[in-house]
Amino acid sequence: MTPSHLYTAIQSYDTALSKLTEVQGSPSLEQVLAVLKARNALQNAIKHQGDVLDFGQKIVELDTTLKQQAERICNTIDLTQWRASLDPPVEAWWWRLDAEAPPHKQDRMDWLWKGLTVIGWTANLSLLADIVTRFVSAGTGFTGIAAVTLPSILTLLKAKSELTKAGQAGFDNLLNQFRVPFYYREEARLVSTGLLFIFLVGFRGLLPLFADFYNQQGVNEYRAGDLASAEAKYEQALSLNPDNLKAHYNLGVVYEDLQEFDKARKQYLFAVQGGFLKAQNNLARLQILNKKPALAIPLLFKGLEQAEGEPLGVRYNLLKNLGWAFIEDGREIEAESILRGAIQLAKTPEGLEKIDNRGSAHCLLAQSLQKQQRGEEAIEQWQSCCQYGSMFNLDEDRWLSLAHQELKKVNKLCEN
Repeated sequence: MTPSHLYTAIQSYDTALSKLTEVQGSPSLEQVLAVLKARNALQNAIKHQGDVLDFGQKIVELDTTLKQQAERICNTIDLTQWRASLDPPVEAWWWRLDAEAPPHKQDRMDWLWKGLTVIGWTANLSLLADIVTRFVSAGTGFTGIAAVTLPSILTLLKAKSELTKAGQAGFDNLLNQFRVPFYYREEARLVSTGLLFIFLVGFRGLLPLFADFYNQQGVNEYRAGDLASAEAKYEQALSLNPDNLKAHYNLGVVYEDLQEFDKARKQYLFAVQGGFLKAQNNLARLQILNKKPALAIPLLFKGLEQAEGEPLGVRYNLLKNLGWAFIEDGREIEAESILRGAIQLAKTPEGLEKIDNRGSAHCLLAQSLQKQQRGEEAIEQWQSCCQYGSMFNLDEDRWLSLAHQELKKVNKLCEN
């Protein structure tokens, strides 16, 4: 290596450094890299030059200037990332100018941003785990897999940008493309983590909509007579949203049809706690069937207090079951009054159109009158029971059998 090569390297270093110092504000990445490359070339020339004392003073002056530019350089380039990729030798101090530069005022709070980012990551992972677990436990199949794909991919990509060197470098390159200063790096990571958190919270907020979708599928399966499929759909809905009152009620109806009354009672209780009147009515009915009318009566009274504005069929069933509970509790006179009110509701134009178990109130009123030794009036109600009752209704089917027996005693037929 001749002195002319060393001189040329010094001149190139001086030229690159001069261009950098002349720039107002932060220099460009290209200008910074030009200085660092020139210093690399100078170091290579020094290694191959036997005597450099003649140029020593100039080299020291240029290196001093470079160190004075450390803060500006570090505002443009993240030397930590470059060192991780290039692995410069220990003596290449210019690749460690961040140790020379005073901390940028924006970096003084980096400890806080890093801490909040860690907290945000913990929250994000918890949210994703909750979302995925609900869909997996629900056994929602392809629909569920498709639903959790986007939040899972976004979380994995964000994890890569945080936890791998390649991902961190990619994230920093993205910041460079948007001309985000490196001293805002930790703030940018926190913001990106926060945006992911907002997305996951929003997605989790959609779970009730997914639950409604599966609940409606269950309703369709139930109407088609497929109780097993209906049960599965309702359970999927509840896995996604345990507070779905309609799904609890509908699942209770399925269990009741399957004669699993303890399971039905449990589902109705969930719905009752949320103020779902249909469930309150059905739970009271199960208490009556379980020979516990005293437990059914307060449920039904409370339901009637809350029934204003509810569909006519709901109010009719509450009254009908309250009358039934009074009969089972030995309070026939009170039952009569309540049941006549139910019959009047069923006779309204809306009742004639929407109440499909109008025979129930007549069947029960007949039992109440019969227990009061009012035989002729009871016969009239038994005939109405036969007229409006249906063998496809489990309760009415039992009462129709009673109607046949009582009408046969007075030589009359049960015509329905």
